[in-house]
Amino acid sequence: MSPSQLKKLQELSQIFSQGKANPKQIQQLSALLAQINLYDEEEQAAESAKVSFIAAPRFG
Repeated sequence: MSPSQLKKLQELSQIFSQGKANPKQIQQLSALLAQINLYDEEEQAAESAKVSFIAAPRFG
């Protein structure tokens, strides 16, 4: 998560906790969470691509 995303998430979180969120802010939160989830999925895929398997030795 980028610093700007974190800041926006904190701002929206405060608005939501006060019960003052309007439809535009709900939409902003939804879009922000989608971006964060997409980034997380891409990061996990990149980590998975780095994993390499080595065949076990064959005995006998």
